[in-house]
Parts: sequence; structure tokens; C-alpha cells
Amino acid sequence: MGMLDWLRLIRVSGLATIASNTIASLAMFADDLKPYWMLAPIRHGEVRLLWVPLASFLLFASGMLWNDIHDVERDRVLNPRRPLPSGRVSLPAAYVVGVIMSVGALFAGYMATEEHRIGFYSVGVVLSLALLYDFSAKSIPYLGSLVMGSVRASHAVFVLLLLGPEYVKLVLGISHDPRHPPFLLSYPLILGIYIFGVTLVSELESRRARRWELLLGGGLMAGAVGLACVRLVRAHWIVDIMNQYQPAGPVLIAAAMTVALVILVALVLMVSRPFLQAMKTGKQALVGSTVRAALGGIILLDALIATSGHPLAGLPILLLFPLFRMVGSFIRMD
Repeated sequence: MGMLDWLRLIRVSGLATIASNTIASLAMFADDLKPYWMLAPIRHGEVRLLWVPLASFLLFASGMLWNDIHDVERDRVLNPRRPLPSGRVSLPAAYVVGVIMSVGALFAGYMATEEHRIGFYSVGVVLSLALLYDFSAKSIPYLGSLVMGSVRASHAVFVLLLLGPEYVKLVLGISHDPRHPPFLLSYPLILGIYIFGVTLVSELESRRARRWELLLGGGLMAGAVGLACVRLVRAHWIVDIMNQYQPAGPVLIAAAMTVALVILVALVLMVSRPFLQAMKTGKQALVGSTVRAALGGIILLDALIATSGHPLAGLPILLLFPLFRMVGSFIRMD
């Protein structure tokens, strides 16, 4: 039993997408142009909010671990070299670690805010949806994909506790602020739609499917990207820059939009190439290539959406992309 096997079990490269989801979610509510806007809560002494990223890590890791625990018998036949079916990680140890991580996530959520119930219940929703997917829903076409989209969307809501419980209420529509985009343009919804599409396409790797199902998954991903573009052209910082940085305002806006356009083109090219090949040939092997590209596309989508919230917010997310690719190539499932 080695550390690398545990890192494979929790899909450690995927933590880059959790980090990008978090930054994009926070960027929705960047109210000014200061480059350190995201660190404001911690700068103000709210160190307890460091529990939020810990809870996020534990939620992701436990969800991946429980997924492999559930699939261990199937993997003994289909993927015998993986850590659990190969015996490199014992099943009892995986159960113990899975329980510890799940309980730890709930505790971290409880500690994340003074309104303990909001943090605890928020983590509880994410964890419940993840377990529902792992142990039941993923075997049901369409429903499993919808549940996985809901897992990521609910996590994007949870991380708003870094800003405060009032932001969770705002994104859920419980409260209203005219300065921020309507629900149809909210980041959790856009992310949920994209993940719904990615997971729907991934279903087609393991069951017979028609081309229209692949087209549906691709359409959902394209729809999410389209909503992200709508957010971008409605970005509040366009007016802010024009008002605060004359006469350089138009140049700064053009620079930020150029970066966003490069991100958009990279995302579209990366995902559309294997997708169109899969549509053209109907080969199931190309579906896997589409899914891998779309998973990396999560980070680029997040960078695009983060840029719609703050002109600099996409830059730290872009730094996560090579990390995602590098770690994924060195620590990958057999």
C-alpha cells in the first residue's frame, strides 16, 4: 500500500478543478477592481473560513473513494490493476478512510461559519448527493448525470461561505441584490449544466448509445459555455474600468476581453475536436477522449466565468491547468 495508490483513489489531479470551481464561484461577487478582493475575508481575521477548502478537499476525496469502493467487484473484471481490486489498498482500510473523510467534511463545514447549521447542512447536501451518485444514481441513464451536475453545483454554492452565509442565500434566490446577475446566469447553475453534459457523454463509454445522445451531452456543454459568454459581455467591471481608468479604460477592457477570447477559443477547440470525431465515426473509444478533454475544460470554463466577475480572476485559474495535466499524467488510474 503506497501513497501513490491513495492519490490515485482520490483522483488527486481533479482537486485542481475543485480549486478552479472555488475561485470562479467567489469571483461572481467581486465588487471592486482591487486585485486582492478574494483574500478580503481572511485579511479581516476570519481564519475559521480556512475550514471551507478543507471541507471541499474531503468532499471530493471521499466522493471518489466511495465511488471506487462501490465499483470494486466490477473493477476486479474490468480494471484489475486499480488499487482496490489489485489489493494494493485493502478494502477495509478504504472503508475506514472513507468514513473519516466524510465525517471530517461535515465537521469542517460545521466549523466554517459562526452560523454552524448553514455550513453543516451545506456540506450534508453535497455529501448526500455524492453518495447518491456513487451507490445508486450513476447506474441510471440521465439521472446519474443530473445528480453529478447537482453535486458540483451544490459545492459551488457551499464555497460561498468563504464570503459569508448571506452569499449562499443570494445565489439560491432567497435574497436579492440587483448588482449581481439573475439566477439563470449564476455560476452554480452554469457549472451544473456543464457537468451534466460531461457526465452524460461519459455514460456512453459503458453502454450502447445513439449519436443524438452524444449530441445532447455536447449541447449541454455548449449551452453552459454560451451562458458564460453572456455573463462576460454583461460584466460589471466594464463600466467600472471605463469610469475609473480614463483614458486607458478602453485599452484595459480590450486586453481583458482578448484574454477571455483566447480562453474561449482554447476551450472550444480542446473539446470540439474529439467530440466531432466521435460524432462523425460513432466510435466509442473517441467518447473517452471527449470526456478527458471536457474534464480539463472545466478549468478553462471556470477561468472564463471568473473573468466575467473580475478581469484578473481568470489568471490564477489558468495556472491550475498545467498542474491538472501534469499531475494527471503522472498519477493516473490504471
